[in-house]
Amino acid sequence: MNIADIIAKKIKGDLTDRERAFFDHWIDQSEENRSLYIRLQQVVEEQGEEELFRIFELKEEVAWDQVLKLLETRKRQVRKRVLFTPLLKYAAILIVALGLGIGIWNHNQPITEQLPQEDTITLQLDNGEVKVISTDALQTLVNSKGGILGKQNGGQLDYSVSSETEELAYNTLKVPYGKRFTIVLSDSTKVYLNAGSSLKYPVKFLDGQNRQVFLTGEGFFDVRKDKKHPFIVTSEDMDVRVLGTKFNISAYPEDRNIHTVLVEGSVSLYNSTEDYDEKTASLLEPGYKAGWDKFYKKLAFEKVDTDIYTGWVEGKLVIKEMPFKNIVKKLERHYNVSIKSNYPKLDNQIFTATFDIETIREVLKTFTEETPFDFQIDGDNIIINSTKN
Repeated sequence: MNIADIIAKKIKGDLTDRERAFFDHWIDQSEENRSLYIRLQQVVEEQGEEELFRIFELKEEVAWDQVLKLLETRKRQVRKRVLFTPLLKYAAILIVALGLGIGIWNHNQPITEQLPQEDTITLQLDNGEVKVISTDALQTLVNSKGGILGKQNGGQLDYSVSSETEELAYNTLKVPYGKRFTIVLSDSTKVYLNAGSSLKYPVKFLDGQNRQVFLTGEGFFDVRKDKKHPFIVTSEDMDVRVLGTKFNISAYPEDRNIHTVLVEGSVSLYNSTEDYDEKTASLLEPGYKAGWDKFYKKLAFEKVDTDIYTGWVEGKLVIKEMPFKNIVKKLERHYNVSIKSNYPKLDNQIFTATFDIETIREVLKTFTEETPFDFQIDGDNIIINSTKN
């Protein structure tokens, strides 16, 4: 698979399940990959996607060296807002991915050699070993030395029983689309991970150090109070710092904004590239949502109904006054499906609904009652078309 083609299809929303898995794996490889994709999203929002797709028609004879020089010039003169032609702008961005190979990814390499099964929950140990986690298992997980990492009881992995010594070691749990999982950290903090999410965390928090974890995707945190050891959640370039509270973070790589919703307690938000400063950090109050714009590095606050953002913890899919094009993302994650819409008029239709045990077919039928459309389901792939007269 060619990563440039995958990026273009991702922006268009045309990825198959395997292509989406390929993309997710690529973007998890490094912060450079994630930053590259964010830049691509930004230029598409500013100038449209047509120029992006034209770039794939270019031949190898294109003067890439010249493009790179232009890119470097733009970096040096960013404050002067030096602008390229749209085509060169996209070419410059893509050459970073393809010519320089950001993300240690050979775009001609077969996907089958790089990815675990798409529908499995995986746990990566500190030595790189990857274990497949079945949600119906009862087991004690141990490391390579025989030390107890934690105990699994179905859909929950409990590290509060860990026998690990005072040595910092990280595990990473990845949850695919269509599934959820719960982790109890060594301090008894409980983390609920939503579909398409991952959490990197210490097997045991060390005395005298902050309790820091790293989230990609969406998680609900019920943090145990400990005034001596602040709890920090890092999501891309935003940190959320707490002592003890309940809050939800949504930080999917493909989304422009990182959303933090506070249920109770208090949290401080600040740029993860900077040291925490109580005077400059932004304080979030219960019942409010903070949206961090990854493009413009700005925070915006609004009062919200927290149940809308936390209902997924109980298996609910809560939608309130949301355009269908955004609902599609939620459905894909929740049901582990790929949805392609050939009905542009439907994209901006606004819906409000709550689903629980409904199948994807039942959910789509519910939407058709308000705005008629046809859909076809073929395995994990769904195609939406306008209603035939």
